[in-house]
Amino acid sequence: MVKQTSFISVFFLLLCLCGGIYATMAQQANTQNKFDKLVIDAGHGGDKPGAVGLLSKEKDITLAVSLKLGKMITEHLKDVEVYYTRVIDKDVELYKRSQIANKISADLFISIHCNSSANKNPKGSETFALGLTKAAQNLEVAKKENKDILSEANYEENYDGFDPNAPENDILFSLYQNAYMEGSLWFADKVQKQLTVNTPVSNRGVKQANFVVLLKSAMPSVLVEIGFISNKEEEKYLMSEIGQYEIAASIFRAICEYKMHKDNVKIAIPSVASLIPKDVLDKQQQIEEAEKLAKAKEEERIKKENLERAAQQQRDSVMNAQTSGSELIYRVQFASMKTKVSTSDARFSGLEDVWLYEFDGYWKYCAGLFATQKEASNYVQKVRGLGHKDAFVVVFHNGKRISFEQAREFESKKN
Repeated sequence: MVKQTSFISVFFLLLCLCGGIYATMAQQANTQNKFDKLVIDAGHGGDKPGAVGLLSKEKDITLAVSLKLGKMITEHLKDVEVYYTRVIDKDVELYKRSQIANKISADLFISIHCNSSANKNPKGSETFALGLTKAAQNLEVAKKENKDILSEANYEENYDGFDPNAPENDILFSLYQNAYMEGSLWFADKVQKQLTVNTPVSNRGVKQANFVVLLKSAMPSVLVEIGFISNKEEEKYLMSEIGQYEIAASIFRAICEYKMHKDNVKIAIPSVASLIPKDVLDKQQQIEEAEKLAKAKEEERIKKENLERAAQQQRDSVMNAQTSGSELIYRVQFASMKTKVSTSDARFSGLEDVWLYEFDGYWKYCAGLFATQKEASNYVQKVRGLGHKDAFVVVFHNGKRISFEQAREFESKKN
C-alpha cells in the first residue's frame, strides 16, 4: 500500500510538471518574439560564498562580473532591459532566481559562477545548459552548485521534493530539458567561443548538467563557469579588473549574437577593448610593462649568474686539471681570513684566477696561475699595486701547498 501511494504521488507530480511546462511553452508562443529582457544571476552571495580561493570568494567575483556585464548591456543595447537576481552581497534562494526571470517573462537567463577543484591544476571556462548528467565530472560541478538548497527553509516544498543527492532527480530534469534546449545550447556555444577568443582562459566546452538554478526557468538559460578559483594563476585573472571586464565583454558579445539570431537584425558588435574603460586599459598596460621590465631584469640576472658560474667552473676546471697532475703551480697569495668569502667579492676586483684554500684554520686567497716562480714574482707587483701590500708567491704540487725547497727538490728529480 505504501508503494502504491508513493507511485501515485510521483505520477501526480509528473503530470503537474508536464502541465506546467506545456503551459509555459504556450504562453511563450503567444508573446512577441523579440529579445528585450534578460536576467543576470550572480552566483551565491551572503552567507553562501560558493567556492573559496586563496585570496577571493566566488560570490564577490561573480557579482563584479555581473554588474560589469549589465552596465555594458544598458549602454550598448538600449532596447534590452537588464534585471539582476542580486546587486549586493546577499543570499538569494536558488528557486527565487529563476522565479525572477519567469515573472518578467525574460528572454534569456545567465547564471555566472566560478569553478573549483581539490586538484589545483584544472583551469578554463565551461558553459552549461540544463540536461541529464552522464559524465561524472559534470555531475560533481552540478552537485557543488546545487548544495546551497539544503540550507534553505522548506527546500523540499520549493523544489518539488528535489534532493540534490538522489539519483532519481534525473526524471525531473528530463521533463524540463527539451523545452528551451536548442536556444540554451546555441547561446552557450557563442559564450564559449567569445571567452576563448577574448580571454586567456582555456575552453572546456559546452556541457549539460542538472543545475537547480536553471530547472524552472521558462526561457533559454545557461550557467557559465568563468574559470577555476582554485587555480592560483586563474584566480589572479578572475580577481583583476581587466579579467572581469574581458569576461563580461565576451559574454556581452555573445548576447549581441543571440539578439541578432533571435530578432533577425544586424548589430554592430563593439570590440572587447572598446567595452573596457580607458583607465582600466591604461592600468593594465602599466602592469604589463612593469612585469615585462621585471622579467627582463630577472632574465639578465640569471644570465649574468650563469656566465659567472660558467667562468668559475672553467677556472676551477683548469686549476683542477693542473693541480691534480705532476706539475708545480705557482700563485700569488694576497690575503688570509678567518671567515670564508666569495672569490667574486668586490675586494678582489682586478685580480685574475682568484682561488682559495684552507690552511691552519684560515682561508688563504691567491691570484694568478703560473708554471714558474719568475712569472709569479712578476705578478706580485700588480697584486700589490691593487692594494694587497703583503702579497707573496706560493707554490703547490698536486693541489697541496709545499715549500720552495720541496719545489726545488721536485724540479731536480724531474730533470
